[in-house]
Amino acid sequence: MNTDRRYLGTVKTFNMYGGTGTIALPDGREVVVRYSAIRGTGVRTLREGALVSFLLERTRRGLCAVCVQEEPVEN
Repeated sequence: MNTDRRYLGTVKTFNMYGGTGTIALPDGREVVVRYSAIRGTGVRTLREGALVSFLLERTRRGLCAVCVQEEPVEN
């Protein structure tokens, strides 16, 4: 499953020292996110509770988030 459809989710956990975390989808599923999948330069990290958009990729270990970017929060 590698599609061009972007999904929205909320960062549940992210350990910047380990470089991995989880993103919660609105339907209750969780997907793994790795440091290398975060778009940006320099130190790439995700804040817990942040809204993010991403693509899903099926790997031998399950679904992973790729091309992850933080979305602005509307006030």
